[in-house]
Formats: sequence, C-alpha cells, structure tokens
Amino acid sequence: MVERREIEIFLTVGEELHFGRSAERLRVSVAMVSKTVQKLERSVGAALFERTSRRVAFTAIGRRLFEDLRPAHQAVLDAFARAVAAGRGVDGVLRVGFLGTATAEFVVRVAELLRTRHPGCEVRLHESRFTDGTAPLREDVIDVLLIDNFAAPVSTQAPELTAGPVLFREAPMLAVSARHPLARRAAVDVAEIGRYEVLRPRASPDRAVRTSAPGQPAGKAVPGQAARWAVPEGAEQLFAWPEDASSYPLGGAPAGGAAGRGAEFGSVQEMCALIGAGRGVYPVPSHASVYDARPDVAFVPIKGAPAYEWRLIWLSAADNTLVRAFAEAARDYVAAHPDPLTAPA
Repeated sequence: MVERREIEIFLTVGEELHFGRSAERLRVSVAMVSKTVQKLERSVGAALFERTSRRVAFTAIGRRLFEDLRPAHQAVLDAFARAVAAGRGVDGVLRVGFLGTATAEFVVRVAELLRTRHPGCEVRLHESRFTDGTAPLREDVIDVLLIDNFAAPVSTQAPELTAGPVLFREAPMLAVSARHPLARRAAVDVAEIGRYEVLRPRASPDRAVRTSAPGQPAGKAVPGQAARWAVPEGAEQLFAWPEDASSYPLGGAPAGGAAGRGAEFGSVQEMCALIGAGRGVYPVPSHASVYDARPDVAFVPIKGAPAYEWRLIWLSAADNTLVRAFAEAARDYVAAHPDPLTAPA
C-alpha cells in the first residue's frame, strides 16, 4: 500500500526534477527522497526517473504515473480544504429544507439576516413533502430542516439529530371542505375529529426512518404509516384513523357519511385538493388558513389539541459554524418579530 507521504515525495520530485530541491521543499533529507523513490520503483517494477549526476528526468512510465496522480492528489487536498473552511468559517452554501409556503418565507427572511452578518454565505432552499420526514437530512439533500413536532416529534428523535429550541408555535386548525358541516362551526373539539375521514400522509417504506433511539420506547405510531410518523403526546385524536365505526369516540360515523381512514396525500397541494373535493379532513397549523387559502377549503379552530411547534434540526455529525450561524439568525429574527410568519411592514 502506497502511503500519502510517498505520493507527496514522488509528485514533488516530478515537479522539481531535482532531489536536493525536493528535499529542501519537503524539509526532509535527500537520502529520504532517494529511498522513497527507490521504494516506489520497486513497487511499480520499473524505473520512474532517469538519474545522472547532472539531471533527473521522467521515464515514460514515471511521466504517466505523475500525470495520473497529480490531479487526483490535488482533488483530495481541495476536498479537505473545503471541509476545513466549512468547519471553521461562516461562509459557503447552506441547504435549508422547509414545508409549506409560510415557512418558506420565514426561511428566506432568516437567510437575508444571515447574509447581512456573513456576506460569504449562500442559502439554497429545498421544499420537503409531508412524506419526507427527516430523510432529506439523512440522504444529504439538505443541511438544516425547519420542521414541526407532528412531522418529527422531538421526544422521539434519533440521537444522531440535533434539535434547536422552539422558534414559534401555532394553534391547530382543521382543514375541511367548504361544503362540510364543520365549515359553519366556530370551532371543533379534538375529540370530534375521529368521527370524520382524516387524510393520511402517504407512507414511503423505502425511506422510512426510526423516530426513537434503539432501546428507547418510540412515540405512538400513526396507523398505516411509516415509522417516522409518530404522534406527539396528547395529539392522538388529531390523527384518529379507526378501523371500524364502533371505535369512533362519539358513538359512530356521522349519518349519511362513511367515516374512516381518508385518502393519502404527499404534498400540501394534494392535501388541499382532496379536502376541497370532500375526500377527508386534516389538521394544519394556523398559518395555512392564510397561505393555503382557497374557495373550496375552510379552516376551523381545534379546541383541546397541542400547538404546532417549529424548530430547526440537523445531523449532529454535520454540525458546523454555518449551521449554528443560521440557527442563531433564526432565533434573533423570531425575537425581533412577534409574528415571524407575517412579512415585516
């Protein structure tokens, strides 16, 4: 096996074509340079340099090896340099994931604040789907994810994830068809939701991830969903998908309707289209009533349900100064704006 130092000596001799200058440049003895070249030649089975008392020149094999190794060696050095720059300096590209229109605008405003502090930063946005969960982080699609406690309950996060503090909270609302009986209500109790067809985020078993650490109890699993769709404590009735009418909390399905497990969706647009068509209902954060408003969908406040809590999460192994700077900018933006999802005047 060729060692890194041996490659460096060979490349330096190839650049200098002089053993003495190569030794001086590398701060080693001429004897060390000569022994290393001889060792490499034995490994290759042929001479790499033609050496006389007056000159050093490549052999044909030596030149080919030099031309093959030099760009590959430089690529390795460049990769390490970029890693060091990302780890030590607040510059470079940060990929931030979000879910929904309002959170996208929040991420954009935080990115603008970050750039005023660190002009060398570039933030690239990535819209996640309901079914993605934390997969984009684990698959190296994004570096940071703005996510709520229903999509990734903090109490059941895997230990390899770092979660920042709660940035803001939102009251839950039930999105229903404008023709639905609940659309005329001032509010709906969380215990009533199980009477209606609740839409389901489409499961992706091939991308499912654990939401609990090995050996620890997981959050309560959402029926029929991938493992990542665990429900936060106290929110079970928001996602009530009973198998039969006898299990409905208020004595069965509403008259004239077949309650149960609703249709599946993968994006906000799919969810709204299904709700507008009367295919089911779904709990959403309150900002959806403004950013996802449409004439065929109504939003009804939910009583007795926990709030949506939004925070940034990232892989602990990918933690660096750029990630932390973005998290700090997010906290500072929220501190300066009582309603962080509303554009500043």
